[in-house]
Amino acid sequence: MFAASANNNDPLVRFKNVRKSYDGKNQVVRHLNLDIRQGEFLTLLGPSGSGKTTTLMMLAGFETPTSGTIELAGEQIDNLPPHKRNIGMVFQNYALFPHMTVQENVAFPLKVRKFDAAAQQQKVKTALAMVQLDGMEKRYPAQLSGGQQQRVALARALVFEPELVLMDEPLGALDKQLREHMQLEIKRLHGELGVTVVYVTHDQDEALTMSDRVAVFHDGMVQQIGSPQDIYEAPDTAFVAGFIGENNRTHGTITQAGSRQATVNLDSGMQIQGRQQLGMKVGDRVSVSIRPERIALNPAENSTDVRCQGRVQEVIYLGDHVRVRLVINGDPDFVVKQPVSQVREKIAVGDTVALGWNHEFVRLLDPIEKTAAV
Repeated sequence: MFAASANNNDPLVRFKNVRKSYDGKNQVVRHLNLDIRQGEFLTLLGPSGSGKTTTLMMLAGFETPTSGTIELAGEQIDNLPPHKRNIGMVFQNYALFPHMTVQENVAFPLKVRKFDAAAQQQKVKTALAMVQLDGMEKRYPAQLSGGQQQRVALARALVFEPELVLMDEPLGALDKQLREHMQLEIKRLHGELGVTVVYVTHDQDEALTMSDRVAVFHDGMVQQIGSPQDIYEAPDTAFVAGFIGENNRTHGTITQAGSRQATVNLDSGMQIQGRQQLGMKVGDRVSVSIRPERIALNPAENSTDVRCQGRVQEVIYLGDHVRVRLVINGDPDFVVKQPVSQVREKIAVGDTVALGWNHEFVRLLDPIEKTAAV
């Protein structure tokens, strides 16, 4: 249904040193250099005020860069109005016309582009079938559920066969179960159509579920871009490690540094080893990061590189796993997540239990994390 207009080896979208300021002083987006590949699902993830939505609005044409350029399929589009960019848009509030039927809403972009009546009818039929709304052509938005309204908005964004679809928090108004269902539906459509999608969210789980790549924004800049697995398992900064999923973080000083691993003396007095970032050296202050699910409770002897003890403060049963908060070496908020099937004995508040992990799962990152607006 969709045809690529750029060479598959070239990015479909390219931001070149783009900056955006509304008052001439504070930069909402800074030094943005970002390539978006043809056919990929790229999520812009970050807290409120991080610059992700402004980036999307500049790509859509609703905002103009203060400096720098934006290219679409090799052509500069900075001064091109939104309706001439051949970009589909889906918003959180759906933006459906309440006085129009489903069919009329979906046909609207085709009318604007002056498709003839027969082409409009066929394309609307195809688009509604894609989002599983066959038979609802004559209904009005007020007669639809939130999920159905979002499907109409999605059909309207796809009906004119754009080469790029932008989605701004499109599932934020839906309940958890419906939101998770729509995540899979959007991902399915992306796989079937091959259209390029740029998706904005502050929901980490949503980004990990849906994306080919994730660009993590903070303070107007991309902190890291990569696959969901890379972002989660190998964060480049303390902000990324803390923003994506749950994370145990403490601080210390490097006492020995190798090519990939370093030894750190923690502020609590414990010594730990982990994977260091490029350029770290002896004497550097670092934050130490380890994911709760990479820690084993009561591990078998010699099954982990590190073995220590902690006192249980809290146990929460979450169906498929338990979340245990412990005091370990003076840290009162050390968290372990373990599948229920791997919990070999009952754990209660006040118990002293053994913990273990491997060096490869410990990340040594920058020591200072700026506070983000939430």
